[in-house]
Amino acid sequence: MSHILFQVPTRFIDLEEANIVKYIADNRSSEAIKLQQPFKYFGRIYNQIFVNNNGFLTFTEPLSAYNPILDSARDIIAPLWTHLDNRRSGTISYREETSNAVLAQVTAAIKQYFPNIPFAATSAFVATWDSVPYYNGGGVVTFQVVLAYNVHRSFILINYGDVAETGQPWQAGYNTVDSASSFTIPAAHIPELLSSSNINVTACWSFHLTTK
Repeated sequence: MSHILFQVPTRFIDLEEANIVKYIADNRSSEAIKLQQPFKYFGRIYNQIFVNNNGFLTFTEPLSAYNPILDSARDIIAPLWTHLDNRRSGTISYREETSNAVLAQVTAAIKQYFPNIPFAATSAFVATWDSVPYYNGGGVVTFQVVLAYNVHRSFILINYGDVAETGQPWQAGYNTVDSASSFTIPAAHIPELLSSSNINVTACWSFHLTTK
């Protein structure tokens, strides 16, 4: 299994090493990544995750779509769903972390953003797109999504680093199979995405997922 060491931007979860998505190809996903601890997503429990090259996570199967459609009635988490191409450069990586140091960092972030919700992470799944180019050229993107969870509560944490502006279609947010729980970050352009937040931390978004 391949690994990579990261020099990550401030606010990103800094992993000593991470597993590389091995598919250097257009519109591909990782193989099914088995979770040490199941992840509860709006009441459904998943034991695996797929990391897609085009900037999103799915749970039941890989998805090759590059045109972002968040209202597609599937469980999906999309920090930045757009057409990306890691064949030229960049790295897409992931890791499920249960180490005390990383869990403490994740727990501290969630407590800062949701001070009225008691929480201590027992697992964190971290996926990072590091300097991955857009398919049509014109710049690269760097962002990270963290699934922070225990048996009772789940959170999403999205951090944006350097993200070039693009004319390609893109969306960011999440959706569920019945679309009963969904959210699209309300930004029309990349600069607006990078200057916005729902937790008063620029270029950072976080969500508490209900588990009913």
